[in-house]
Amino acid sequence: MGKQNVKKLTIILALCGSLFCAPAHAETFVGVLWPMFGPLPAIGLVELVAELKTMPDVEVRTYLHQEWPSLVQDIARQPPGTHTVVVGYSLGANSSVFVANNSKYVDLIVALQPSMLSWNPPLTGKVGRMIEIYNPNPWMTFGGMGSKKLIGENIEYIENNDSHPGAQFNFEFRNLVKTEIAKLTADNGVEIAQAQAPRPVKLAQLSSPAPLPRPKPAEQPPAHREKEPAAKGNIQIADAEMPKLPKPERVTQERPRARSNDSMAFLDQLSSSVNSGDLSVQRGLTIEDMRDYAARAYHGSPTAALMTTAAD
Repeated sequence: MGKQNVKKLTIILALCGSLFCAPAHAETFVGVLWPMFGPLPAIGLVELVAELKTMPDVEVRTYLHQEWPSLVQDIARQPPGTHTVVVGYSLGANSSVFVANNSKYVDLIVALQPSMLSWNPPLTGKVGRMIEIYNPNPWMTFGGMGSKKLIGENIEYIENNDSHPGAQFNFEFRNLVKTEIAKLTADNGVEIAQAQAPRPVKLAQLSSPAPLPRPKPAEQPPAHREKEPAAKGNIQIADAEMPKLPKPERVTQERPRARSNDSMAFLDQLSSSVNSGDLSVQRGLTIEDMRDYAARAYHGSPTAALMTTAAD
């Protein structure tokens, strides 16, 4: 029993060690091929290599242009799913074609001013994308050291006016390399995310959502709702409590019908004179007329006595 437990413990420790100690690999492998004489005449390319090493998930290795077989072997040893990039300058750009033709697959090749003084076979290997930057004027590249136009179906050509030593310092070339490598790393991250993400549910599988309730019309504030019934109630209470008063009769009805013909004639003449704007009456108003009018109109009331006394 003790030996079996020891064996089980040993197996568990070995598995844990293999899990935690397994070497992590980069998502993008970049191989840089130096020109003739190595990195000494390629200070700009040395700076680019230093910048590439600071990029996340990127592994960079450098090779002399004649060491391209070693680069082919390193590409073949990369774990599945690793993106591979080859960057070559001058004779290193010429050697990038040999790497492509002897590898199973290369994602990206950037060839900077390959030399016309070197022999190159046509591109026959499987390459996702190949970009060549060259100067078509051989007199500007010391007799054609950066004017070789590589042959192949899957090659994108970019012409420039840089001298052969100055092409390595071109910021467009550096930005192109870094941008394309960043795209490969980002694409790899997207593929991993899509593989880990759950499958989307089809719209047909989703039940139709319940209809949303229609919004209610805006209600008035409670103060307004309370005021209206109260106001109506107050009006009704006031109508109920207020007694109905009799309508006043017209003055013509209050006047007694039993009047003398003289007084009626006098009043008609007076009213017609006022309406016409002429206040002068043709017949003179006497005291007797006033007494007679008071006596007949008020029938011995105190008002008639006062008017008779005032006339005396």
